[in-house]
Amino acid sequence: MKKLLTGLLVLSIAFSAIMCGCTNDEKAGETKPLETSVSSEASKNDNQESSKKVLTKYCQSFVKGNNPLYGTWLIDGMDIPYFIFRNDNLGEMVMGAEGNFASLTLDTENKKLAATFILGINGSYDYKLSDDGKLLVLTGESETLNLIKQKDYNFIPKAPKNPKIDKDILGWWKAKNGMIYYFGSDGIMYSNQISMETFYTYEAENGKIDAVYDYMGDVKVEMEYSYKNGTLKVEGSKCTPYDPFK
Repeated sequence: MKKLLTGLLVLSIAFSAIMCGCTNDEKAGETKPLETSVSSEASKNDNQESSKKVLTKYCQSFVKGNNPLYGTWLIDGMDIPYFIFRNDNLGEMVMGAEGNFASLTLDTENKKLAATFILGINGSYDYKLSDDGKLLVLTGESETLNLIKQKDYNFIPKAPKNPKIDKDILGWWKAKNGMIYYFGSDGIMYSNQISMETFYTYEAENGKIDAVYDYMGDVKVEMEYSYKNGTLKVEGSKCTPYDPFK
């Protein structure tokens, strides 16, 4: 547990440095965020549901099959990070409101799990799932971890009160540089880049997006946008309406 806490502190410093200087890197190259293949009637300006419901549906759309190990877990006694097993080959570690994808191998026949999360769960484990599916015990070469199943995506932030939102940017968008954005009318925002996704609260007006996400404390992000003749640009990158469920 001490090793995990030390790792969290190191990651907090490292990721803060990365996020402070990520904008130019995002512009420089093409990114390939994770996409899904689930059908839906979702459209650009479909904001009838709350953003939490929309984003929860999006997160759940990565799940393929009914394996009881799929879902969100916390190490017993810890409130971060969340570990998400999305399918037999895809996992995610969520710190605050920022998730990092990782490779995952689930062997249900032999009850083995291998993962490459950057901390907490990294290596090969034998696993045992309780009869009620709420407790997962991972036994590795040098450690045993007890994971508790979570019912909700608690890392999606609560909507702020009376946010100022430019209605022209609402909905899902995919930028020319590969970034995927979701702007909710209730002040919740989402972005997906390469192997990272982030959930924010935000306001947007007069060409400026002010967003905040949790990563061991509040991290503020400022972005410029423009909308003219049906075309949205975020940080200079042209965006087109996007349906993540197709």
